[in-house]
Amino acid sequence: MMEERYREDGFEATFVVTTPRADAWKRLEALHDDEWWIPGVEGPAAELEVVPERLLRARKTLEPCKDTEIVITFEDADTGTRITFVQTGFGSGFTQARPWLEAGWWAIRADLYAFFEHGVQLARHARPWASIGCGVAETPGGLLVSHVADGGFAAQAGLQDGDLIVTLSGSPIVSVRELSAVSRAFKPGDAMRVTYLRNGERLRGTGTL
Repeated sequence: MMEERYREDGFEATFVVTTPRADAWKRLEALHDDEWWIPGVEGPAAELEVVPERLLRARKTLEPCKDTEIVITFEDADTGTRITFVQTGFGSGFTQARPWLEAGWWAIRADLYAFFEHGVQLARHARPWASIGCGVAETPGGLLVSHVADGGFAAQAGLQDGDLIVTLSGSPIVSVRELSAVSRAFKPGDAMRVTYLRNGERLRGTGTL
């Protein structure tokens, strides 16, 4: 079970794994060298506070999301261990960047659960995205295109500012999260198809990432 608490300053998730608390801590501690390595986030963090088998508080030392604070707490549960993960301190641009950060957050929290439940680092969040060559903004109707880059996929496919993306390679796209999932399946140089709306007309285009 995964519980998520909405935070205006970051992200928070709580889940219960069958792994006993001491063993869950050992899995995290095994990643510690000069700095702590944070699973899910897949990056190093400098220690701020440690209570063995109870709490790790650390500050991420590399991009992306450098200087954010991460707190992982461990509590006994009837079936194993209740783990809470909190990441805050994204800075003044957090509200604007939230849709993009949330797209990665879904993979991060799933990878955290898998690590503490199964003891395996999946690093799905670390898989790079292929750029579609434009900015997008989430709206109630889907993703609106903006800032089309010269020579990129969006320009090749004929996209313009204000177009509404409908599908990419046949997959419906209505959010940044879905865009990230589809773009991670491609790599630079791959061809992709796009369907989009402009002035009430459904148009199609192709391009290379």
